[in-house]
Amino acid sequence: MRNFLYFSLTALVLSATACSKDQDKPATQFDIKQDTYTLPGSQLFPEGIAYNPGKGIFYVGSTTNGDVVQVNVETGAASTFAAGSAQNRLDCRGMKTDSRNRLWIAGGAENKIHVLNPDGTLLKTWDTKALFNSGFINDCALDANYVYFTDSRVQKVYRAAVGADTPGEVEEWLTFTNTQLPYGAGFNANGIALTADGRYLLIVISNTGKVFRIDRSSKAIAEITLDQPVTAGDGLWLTDNKLFVSRNTTGQIFPVQLDNAFTQGTVGAGFGTNLQFNTTIARADKYFLVVNSQLNLRPSGTMPPPAAPTLPFTVSRVTIP
Repeated sequence: MRNFLYFSLTALVLSATACSKDQDKPATQFDIKQDTYTLPGSQLFPEGIAYNPGKGIFYVGSTTNGDVVQVNVETGAASTFAAGSAQNRLDCRGMKTDSRNRLWIAGGAENKIHVLNPDGTLLKTWDTKALFNSGFINDCALDANYVYFTDSRVQKVYRAAVGADTPGEVEEWLTFTNTQLPYGAGFNANGIALTADGRYLLIVISNTGKVFRIDRSSKAIAEITLDQPVTAGDGLWLTDNKLFVSRNTTGQIFPVQLDNAFTQGTVGAGFGTNLQFNTTIARADKYFLVVNSQLNLRPSGTMPPPAAPTLPFTVSRVTIP
């Protein structure tokens, strides 16, 4: 993906890529000077993040009550953008904004996909469990035409059209087998990214640390050979041939230099400090905005968490090396 470039004076020229406007467009009109952004709520346990550079706002979603919080990148002011209770939503995972400023949300274990209007009102919800017997809708990636969703439990990828004023229906775009892309215990397909030319989808498998390439035209699946696995891979960000992998249990982000064919990759040194079970990431100019989810401390069923989360919940600004 290539950054959108701004030219002042009499014209504004956009250098378009296959990615959506919320991805690599620099935020040079905003001063992203805060090291840490404070989020409201003692039980937020955020996971997904999406940045809207045209507004200078990023969105973060809660995995406990489905709330979506909006945060101003200049001032750090945070407020509720969309209450989960008012929209029948309990969980927010990966998120992206499309070219019409609509917010797409992966619904996690609730097995729903939501899309919100630019004002935060609910446009539509799909029950992917009822439609496709999904398992865990984890993350999403989009370009000008489609948004794609990973399923961490069931070997499927879902898709919806985003190019029109009215978004298309979610479809079961791809199913695959263990021979094509192995699944095991725990979380499997997680973060997802699109190459700049729009040809491939890249998906990280959290429990094995493998990365796979899916040809969007033929739907052929191939493993990208890495010199070391990126286990606990969560959110992804792709800029040109460099894939950034947010690895939650390591507390760092790892760059992976890929070849031009996206068949091989070399994992570099991790970066980022004081991250707390970092999940998804969004790029804002020369920084990543990184969600400190603390999901390892989130209550689950009858099992008590090992410790209380460190409050307040935060998003960190991390300089991209």
